[in-house]
Amino acid sequence: MTVLMQKTVFILLSLLLATVAVIAPQQESLAALPSAPLPPDTGIPATTTTAVVEPAVPAAPDLPARLIIPSISLNDTISKVGTNDKGEMDVPPGNTTNVGWYQFGTVPGNVGSAVIDAHVFAAFSKLRNLSVGSSIYIQTESGQKLHFVVSEAKQYALADVPADLLFNRSDQARLNLITCAGKLTPDHSTYDHRLVVYATLVQ
Repeated sequence: MTVLMQKTVFILLSLLLATVAVIAPQQESLAALPSAPLPPDTGIPATTTTAVVEPAVPAAPDLPARLIIPSISLNDTISKVGTNDKGEMDVPPGNTTNVGWYQFGTVPGNVGSAVIDAHVFAAFSKLRNLSVGSSIYIQTESGQKLHFVVSEAKQYALADVPADLLFNRSDQARLNLITCAGKLTPDHSTYDHRLVVYATLVQ
């Protein structure tokens, strides 16, 4: 091998080693870096793995449909009522057998005082015959039957009806039935007493 060839080979080897010396540390430093963790295998792209949770929609209440009191042979439709022009709880027409549930109060079966009324000469003509321990049933729109038991029956003078006791007790699930009692007032517009039957839900 000529001296010229030897010098050429030497120069080429020197250049090759210099290149390796520059590249190798870079490769080693990349290999030393920890690899990024893979996203969970959910089948959803990593950029969309955060779910958007929609707020729960409250279930519609199971409203009352029928009032059933076997001991007085009552099985009547429940109508929703509000208040009349005087601000009093309204009542279904006396020419029907419907009873009225105060729709702005408690739904029967919920904790609170659900109130149902009817005329004494119509659906509630026999309400006075209920006694403590008598069973009362509310059939809901879904077909569920709620069982209440009479705990007390009281007659009040019209001016003495305890509104808080009738509408606002919230210690348990209550059902209160109210109708007229006593005698007609002098102007024959109403009766001078009210009969209230208090019942509680059987758990």
